[in-house]
Amino acid sequence: MNLYLEKSCHHATLLPLLAFALLAQNARQAAELIQPNDLQADIAFLASDDLKGRNSGSAEDHIATGYIASEFMRLGLKPVGDGTTHFQNMDINTADPDLEHTTFTAKIAGVEHVFTQADARALNDYLPWPRQSLHPASACGAIVFAGYGINAPEYGYNDFAGIDVKGKVVLVLGREPQASDANSKFMGALDTYHAFNWEKLEELRTRGAAGLLLVRDRVQRPFKQTAASSPRPSGGPHFALAGQMWDITTFMISRNVADQLLAPSGKTTDALQAEIDQTLRPDSLEVSASSACMVKAFHNLETRKGRNVVALLEGSDPNLKSQAIVVTAHHDHMGMENGHIYNGADDNASGVAGLLGIARAFVRGKVHPKRSVLFIAYDGEERIFLGSYYYVTHPIIPLDQTVANINMDMIGRNENNANWPVPPDGNVNMVNVLGTRYNPGLRKVIDHENNRVGLKLDYKMDVVDPDSLWSRSDHFWFAALHIPQVEFQTGLHPDYHTDHDTWDRINYPKLTKIVRLAFLSIDELATSGKKLAFVPAGVAVH
Repeated sequence: MNLYLEKSCHHATLLPLLAFALLAQNARQAAELIQPNDLQADIAFLASDDLKGRNSGSAEDHIATGYIASEFMRLGLKPVGDGTTHFQNMDINTADPDLEHTTFTAKIAGVEHVFTQADARALNDYLPWPRQSLHPASACGAIVFAGYGINAPEYGYNDFAGIDVKGKVVLVLGREPQASDANSKFMGALDTYHAFNWEKLEELRTRGAAGLLLVRDRVQRPFKQTAASSPRPSGGPHFALAGQMWDITTFMISRNVADQLLAPSGKTTDALQAEIDQTLRPDSLEVSASSACMVKAFHNLETRKGRNVVALLEGSDPNLKSQAIVVTAHHDHMGMENGHIYNGADDNASGVAGLLGIARAFVRGKVHPKRSVLFIAYDGEERIFLGSYYYVTHPIIPLDQTVANINMDMIGRNENNANWPVPPDGNVNMVNVLGTRYNPGLRKVIDHENNRVGLKLDYKMDVVDPDSLWSRSDHFWFAALHIPQVEFQTGLHPDYHTDHDTWDRINYPKLTKIVRLAFLSIDELATSGKKLAFVPAGVAVH
């Protein structure tokens, strides 16, 4: 090669690398703008007694969402909510179960059966499942046994192959085949997203089932309850989105009742479950001689006005700005009960403070990523992901243009969970990173950026998760849609969901490092243009 051309090509190669290095340096300087005092100020306000625990749809939670929106306005982030506001509005229903008029009957081989309703402590026959739509409804139909209620093509498994559940009352086992078995082909001892009842409800709803009967697990997930430092909420109305989410009548039933419904087929739940677990082949069947009617009723039905808070930092690259990294945290908590204010400093004023800290670092640090960054503070997470479900069914950025979701939920304390030994350092510099079994590319980015931040990154819950914490926050819907996602979270502690979860108990130095790490990881994803893969069958984690 001509020496002049060789030098020119060498310089041409160096220029993009130099530009990228300067961008990375700019991001590292911007990360230093994330300061403990700012995070503390956000949390002290959001978790103050005056906000009365930010119960979803309450006036106090609206004050919290107004505060978040005003910070987005101050930063000049684009309002992308309803009517060019920072709010994505939704109706959230609340109601109390009307147990007197809730019934479950069946006809089995021509004989009528009336089942006895149980209480929440001892399941005798059946119990209305609290995670369903809140309007009076009835469901009658022939009984179909649909195994675990799972369609998992990544594992070559489909409980719905060869059966029609439309208009039927469907009997479904809990969890998934070979649950808790380290050698399971699904994901070893770790439950996949298919294993959780909120996914099963949506699967059956979209398939047109009339009703769903969840069979009580033979073996419960093995976990130890972390003792509470103060009473946790115990009652109050049920919450649900007004709309399609979980709009299917659902009861939890005993294995004895399930066996009665299956009796005409000559099968039992234990035998069917054992056969499926041994062969890893579905064993679904219609029980033509059994039918059931489910009636659910409610008192005190009300509609609250819930809202997500949304803001967009538009990307700088004309070819990449249509893609987005979605950064999320939830703003609601548990409200008040029996004189206790559930302040929710860690859960999840800490995550909202992180969301605001990242937004400020981008804007005040003059960091201009190629891809867009969408910030969302969700409503209704404590009621099982209402606001995030609303978002993924009403997306602001098309889901096929959503590169990744980075979720922050409880990032302010030190883990003190009965299921995990507390190390000598008391977890003062540790953060859990959940979801990387599906998203190894995200783990590489986070590991790399942490070389500068210096946190202890704990991936233990990608191997075994006794508390099912990965399934208990807003990133869950993104995983179900096969969109790369991870959650930053510092674990459970005795103050979780108590009135001791207050702003003065937050580990602010660690929180600051976590938010900086999240910022740097988001910037890397948004600036590099990297494509990320969601791996449905998961990868081994070491």
